[in-house]
Amino acid sequence: MTIDLFKSILLMLLVVLSGLLTWNVWSYQPTYDTIKSTTAVDVSINEIRSTSQLIKPSRFLVHGSESDSNYGTSSETEIDKLISIIENPTFFNVKPLALSEEEFKDLVHGVNRLEVIFPSEVPFTSYGEVLEFGDSILPATTFDRIVVEWNEEETSTFSVYFVSYDARVVYEAKVEELEELQELFNLNIVSTTSGYQSYFPYDTGDRILFLPEIRKEEFQYKYVMERIDSTRFRDALFPDQGEVNTNTNILGNETETLYIDRSSLMKVDSLNNTLNYVNPSAETSETSETSETSETSETSVVGDASELFQKSHRFVNEHAGWVNDYYLYDLDASNQKITFRLYVKGLPVFNEQGAAQIDQEWGEKRIYKYDRSFMILDDYVPAGDTKEMQSGYEVKETLEMQEDYDPKLLEDITVAYRMTRDSKNGVLYELEPMWFYRYKGNWQPVPFDGGGDLDGLE
Repeated sequence: MTIDLFKSILLMLLVVLSGLLTWNVWSYQPTYDTIKSTTAVDVSINEIRSTSQLIKPSRFLVHGSESDSNYGTSSETEIDKLISIIENPTFFNVKPLALSEEEFKDLVHGVNRLEVIFPSEVPFTSYGEVLEFGDSILPATTFDRIVVEWNEEETSTFSVYFVSYDARVVYEAKVEELEELQELFNLNIVSTTSGYQSYFPYDTGDRILFLPEIRKEEFQYKYVMERIDSTRFRDALFPDQGEVNTNTNILGNETETLYIDRSSLMKVDSLNNTLNYVNPSAETSETSETSETSETSETSVVGDASELFQKSHRFVNEHAGWVNDYYLYDLDASNQKITFRLYVKGLPVFNEQGAAQIDQEWGEKRIYKYDRSFMILDDYVPAGDTKEMQSGYEVKETLEMQEDYDPKLLEDITVAYRMTRDSKNGVLYELEPMWFYRYKGNWQPVPFDGGGDLDGLE
């Protein structure tokens, strides 16, 4: 074999080998390992709720055929019975009314009236999910009470009024066949033996509040609370679990845990059983713009109220975060803030550390702040104790004795529970009934012992 022939054969082999290697490269498909996702987990903490489960009256008043005939109740049973009645018919011909101040107060508090009071302004369109309206377009407004006018003469049509008390806005609607409502005006039912109390009017100038004439016994309760694992809220609120860093601080026998990612922080306070979530990236200039621009229309603010309720409702539903009986208690559309408060036995619950409420504050498109308890009322511990509550006359007298007290700044008065944590048992809470009043936007206990101030606790 000559050298030239050998070179030719070697060159041919190299060409063939090169072709085989090229084919292998082109046709090779490597096997990849599955990478575990670190994105948000689908979390279901407890329950989702409907609008009718979140918006409920706090009490109602029956104004009889005489000006001094006023009865009221905050009984869960009676309120549920009332709501079941007004949910049935169809409301139609909704229209605004222009009233003088005298006409307004007579419509709301006059004789032969049923006055259903909500603790917060309620967006009309949101409550359209609870009541049946024949009108296709509901007013872009809010209300905080429903007033039913009852005529002693037989009639098939009732007038029902949706009232925003502070704004002095009234919308009238008509409804047919509400014979069951007449029972609420029957003195055999409207009596102290049926859980109703006799009330007297307290005219503060801008509003008329109704307070019970006599003292009443209220039960005290103790509850063992079940703690929800805070990591479930972490999984629900942080979009990428792989980026969440955890920092735990030991504070005596309790701990404070911080969960942090690039844009959000959640603080878990095991001493007070609360968590505070904040997403600074969601903060907008809306608040400053609102304060600088006074031309914002009422319709725009009301529209924001409906949107605020809907997105706040949806946000908690997305992680099934509703527990116990939390109801809409405060809605501030201009500042995009909303509060749902815990209710027990028909009464609101207050706790200085925020363990009896769910607070949200929204940015332009996303949640900015989310503060809440991570407890569930679990086992009731029979206390067997009752407490005699002061009469409305005693409440009125005590408030009027306060230095610098201005009755025009008084917004509401109610019996509520003050929830306090047992110092020896972190999950045992006592619910003590006492009088609370709202003054200049703040709720605080009525200072029967002479203490307290008018600046409020919140």
